[in-house]
Amino acid sequence: MISTPGTNRIFIYPSIEAQTGRSLLIMATHPKAVQSAMYPDDPIALAVDYTQYYQLFAHFKPDFKRVLMIGGGGYSFPKFALSRYPGIHIDVMEIDPEVTALAGKFFALRDDSRLSIFHEDARSFLNAQGKKYDVILGDAFSSHYSIPFHLSTVEAVQRMHDALVDDGVALVNILAAIDGKDGRFLRAEYATFKTVFSQVYLFPVADPRDSQKWQNVMLVALKATSEPSS
Repeated sequence: MISTPGTNRIFIYPSIEAQTGRSLLIMATHPKAVQSAMYPDDPIALAVDYTQYYQLFAHFKPDFKRVLMIGGGGYSFPKFALSRYPGIHIDVMEIDPEVTALAGKFFALRDDSRLSIFHEDARSFLNAQGKKYDVILGDAFSSHYSIPFHLSTVEAVQRMHDALVDDGVALVNILAAIDGKDGRFLRAEYATFKTVFSQVYLFPVADPRDSQKWQNVMLVALKATSEPSS
């Protein structure tokens, strides 16, 4: 195991995927929470289930070109997207440059002319920049389960909305249940997005049938008023 010094410790260690027995390399900011994972024998593949749901953006915005990702971690989805979609350009907001350095050292992150990395706070970036994106992806956490408060407010969601093209889409990873006390934050965030975006959908990742289960839930917010095609 590799552990970085400092207040926000980052753990990097080998593991085994339970379902397949396949080797994994894990990045975590908490011993019991996986932030990123990679198959050493296939560094581009998406090794964590919820990251596969980011591909929904290609359904809701098929003519995408410019993508903003809030939260880099092991850069799992940016690596995959650069490999999968030749015409894409991705801006990644990762507040901690050490995380990016570790992704380069251990998680096969490589320089690419279609990838721009910014080491600053995402809210400050959204407040200051004038770019328009087809897609915004959210995967930022202040702990192993909590989205930073300043990224979950109506003002922050409005900034995301304003940074999208007219038919743009935002996808935000949230750890919560749908119902019950473990779903309070998700329901509050859903209501926040509904005050700003025309359409908001929830996609539970682990078990859509169990509304009490604490799991990754992908929130999808559409700026367009027209119903998406099935």
